[in-house]
Amino acid sequence: MLKEFRVSNFKSIQKEQVFTMEACPKTVVSEYPEHVIENGEERLLKVASIYGPNGGGKSNLLKAISVLSTVIQQRPLFNDSIKNENYFPNLFSKGKNTVFTIYVVNGSYEIEYSVTVNLNKLKQVMNPQILLNPLVWAIDIEIKKEEMVYRKLDEKEFTPLFERDDKGFVICEPLSDIDLIRGKRALAKNYTFLKYFNDTFTQDKTNEDASPIFILYKEITSYIWPRRENIPFNYSKEHMGLLKPCLTKAKTLLNAFDMKITKLEFKEVEQGVFALYVERKNQNGETFSIPVGNESSGTIKAINLVFDILLSNEGSVYVADDFDAHLHPKLIKAVVEMFTSKENESRQLIFNSHDITNMNNKLFRRDEIWFAYRDEDCSTRYVPLSNIVNYKGEMVRKDAVYGKQYLEGRFGADPFIKKGLTWCDE
Repeated sequence: MLKEFRVSNFKSIQKEQVFTMEACPKTVVSEYPEHVIENGEERLLKVASIYGPNGGGKSNLLKAISVLSTVIQQRPLFNDSIKNENYFPNLFSKGKNTVFTIYVVNGSYEIEYSVTVNLNKLKQVMNPQILLNPLVWAIDIEIKKEEMVYRKLDEKEFTPLFERDDKGFVICEPLSDIDLIRGKRALAKNYTFLKYFNDTFTQDKTNEDASPIFILYKEITSYIWPRRENIPFNYSKEHMGLLKPCLTKAKTLLNAFDMKITKLEFKEVEQGVFALYVERKNQNGETFSIPVGNESSGTIKAINLVFDILLSNEGSVYVADDFDAHLHPKLIKAVVEMFTSKENESRQLIFNSHDITNMNNKLFRRDEIWFAYRDEDCSTRYVPLSNIVNYKGEMVRKDAVYGKQYLEGRFGADPFIKKGLTWCDE
């Protein structure tokens, strides 16, 4: 499970920003103890929601987590904005490096992993996912430093596990007998030691020193990002076989969201290709069935969301950018309550939103609400509601009307709209 994430020099984030899923002490934030997962002395939150103005940097925190996952797994990182040779992914970073640090708690370990990368170089590559214009700009990742430390949860001190320098050489005393380290061979500039070790070796019980490496890699690769609603809804036989056992449960969840679905089923549209169909009844009791791809954007997003949740592994983290797009506030509330329920013992949800309706003390703890805003240097900062105090040094009360106070500007991370705005200001 994610405990903490740190990032500096990424897009609108200049100074190091710390985002934590660690719950405040019970003496500070006492509401909704069922929202907290306890593992020994570790207390981690199940959900976190980030609010702020357009352009404040809400998405950049989630993109940073996504880019860290991409770097670790050595996937091509396609430019998500301007396909231009002179475009840099970081607002402040020409000639500077980006630093990602993540802390996870999984099983009996807390693991800290940090990687320093140069994301300033672009190269033109073929992207097979884009048929009409497959030539795109991709960021040429260059790893400058990589290191991991860990501790057992019943211990206080962290133990260094490995360190990789900017030439690609790795120092790892507990694993010094493996060929890469013994032979002093360098890793490729875009190849993390984390992935190399998972690609090369199989986890077993004979070498406990390697366990944190396998645990962290499994954690990062289990993170889930919502699928785009315009993806093709044609599935292979293998993919259909993965989803088919979830159809009954998916229908139950969707109907709990008031979707009024009588059946979800796959139909073969051509040899070896299957499409998902939604069946409903009209007012005369007659059934009709249409492909999911012909449904509304909201229905498509809800179906994708339900499948992602049902297929997620224990300990997975669902990271959703623009979570409220195409989703009714009541549906957002229902999903948040799924994650904060007592039945959920390991999954986490992190999302950003403009949905003020649900920014309230009936749904969230004060340490689950975060705000993103730009400081005087135009650099994004993140602060939880639990850290905001008044002029007397008092916290926001747990019975306060958070959404109303946010719109009144009490938390600072709201847009200032010029009064009397006209079509043509001189």
